Amino acid sequence: MNKYRIALVEAVSDLTHVYSRTCLPRVGLATIASVLTKNGYTCDLWIKPMSESEKMNLVNYDLVGIGSLSSTIREAYLLGDFLRKKNIKVVMGGPHVSFMPEEALDHCDYVIKGEGDTSFLELVKLLEKGETPEAIGGISYKTHDNTFQHNAVQGLVNFSEVPSPDFTLSPQIDKNNIPPIVITSRGCPHDCSFCSVTPLFGRKYRFKSHAQVIEELRPVQHKSVCFGDDNFCANPKQTKSLLREMIKQKAVPLRWSGQMCVSAASDHELLELMKETRCRIVYVGVESVDPATLKKYGKAHTVDAVKQCVDNLHKYNIGIHGMFVVDSKDSPDAAKNIVDYAIKTDIDTIQVFSITPFPGTRAYTENKDRLLHSQWTQYDGMHVVVNPEKCSAYDMQMAIVDQMNRFYSMKRVLTSYRKNRGWRVKYRIGGHILMKKWVKENADYIESLKAYS
Repeated sequence: MNKYRIALVEAVSDLTHVYSRTCLPRVGLATIASVLTKNGYTCDLWIKPMSESEKMNLVNYDLVGIGSLSSTIREAYLLGDFLRKKNIKVVMGGPHVSFMPEEALDHCDYVIKGEGDTSFLELVKLLEKGETPEAIGGISYKTHDNTFQHNAVQGLVNFSEVPSPDFTLSPQIDKNNIPPIVITSRGCPHDCSFCSVTPLFGRKYRFKSHAQVIEELRPVQHKSVCFGDDNFCANPKQTKSLLREMIKQKAVPLRWSGQMCVSAASDHELLELMKETRCRIVYVGVESVDPATLKKYGKAHTVDAVKQCVDNLHKYNIGIHGMFVVDSKDSPDAAKNIVDYAIKTDIDTIQVFSITPFPGTRAYTENKDRLLHSQWTQYDGMHVVVNPEKCSAYDMQMAIVDQMNRFYSMKRVLTSYRKNRGWRVKYRIGGHILMKKWVKENADYIESLKAYS
């Protein structure tokens, strides 16, 4: 075993957001940890909030890698600052720093842009020798004369050759309680304007082998599994083949969920297989009930197709979580129209986000001049961060809050039971509680929006 010790840390925020009730980590660092250990390195992984003693213990490693989203970048930067003061080399990766490397390099020594499955290992080998990474694709760093060096990102990683994430490398994870998240693919054939998946991972859809997916399912199939693909059903033929293999290999989980697009729900053969493999709910990027907004976002479906999507899913006793976005060009009525539509079509659960221009997306370029601030902690979808064109930021924020509260009202919670989808009651109670908690926690932020005209 190599003596060079590496720690990988996922930056985690304790703030309330729409995913607060889930306990599913991202798999990127767990995958890199697997790559490193298979190449003889000692690697420890932290995917949950760390205690102060755990943070202090990081100074005993030769290198610390930190992963984050925009909404958790504050925690990443604070940890990076702490470690660099202790003369520990720090590497950062993830969607935010991939598109904001110069900002990140004020808090770390190296940034890995895009996919880090192979480049992290290459970087470690050079740093261990005391060399600099001029030849490694996708690496950004400061040179000796304090100028920025940005190495061009190389071709896409061969995802079928990437090892499975190894969560057992984390002291925070019980070896018999592996997080039930499985990623079967990478990339997305769509190109939504507000999504960073395509600029980060490309439009080429890449898959793990069925055998590898089945192997990852085995230790968690007694649980509710989340297929964490950005679009689990983007290639229906591939998805149906996998689901059949799960049935054949008796690797069907207790139940499962995953993301899919509206059009996939028109494939009844796919829906039958999803039902047979115990799919409980799918997360569908509906985005808007305004045809013009759908076109602007680059969505392929029509508003009429959404109702058919809901009806088809319900026919097979599969729930739908509708994901919606209110655009900066919308009026506050957009939020009401969304919730009216969700109630009318009996969508099981929803989220209504304000357009959030993450770095690297077309939405960031389009809205850059209208950003209220760059307090990245608030870039989680629930906060209004773009000055709307037709109303004040405060009015837009309150419209979204009021309509989310309307959808998750106790009256609607108590009348939400449906045969074969009784779980709706619990899910909507969760939504009701989350909204109350979020509004209380963000009272000052909401009030601060009054300062923007």
